[in-house]
Amino acid sequence: MTIQECYEKMGGNYNDVISRLRKETLVEKFLVKFPDDPSYNELVAGIEAVDVKTAFRAAHTLKGVCQNLALADLFEPVNKMTEAFRIEDFNTGKSYLDEVTSNYNTVLEVIGEFVAEQE
Repeated sequence: MTIQECYEKMGGNYNDVISRLRKETLVEKFLVKFPDDPSYNELVAGIEAVDVKTAFRAAHTLKGVCQNLALADLFEPVNKMTEAFRIEDFNTGKSYLDEVTSNYNTVLEVIGEFVAEQE
């Protein structure tokens, strides 16, 4: 699988990320590091603790990572979640968790497939 095919499969925007990072090697370098980013786990922990400030901070960080890597399908619900938590609307923010989790897991799966094929 090429990096462009990887982006198509996970609902990312390859043209956006390549225009930002300029080189496919940089896109690959940062994309394969995505699973190590702690933001998603921090987000879930914040929601489980009913801690809107922690949830907001984690969602905001995850949103930024998704935007920088042009992970469009994941960015959209994380962005909505971030904005809800920003105004301390915990229940609305939490309502996006299933969609965020589903899209996050898709991204991890596709990155895993991509990495496995590169070995």
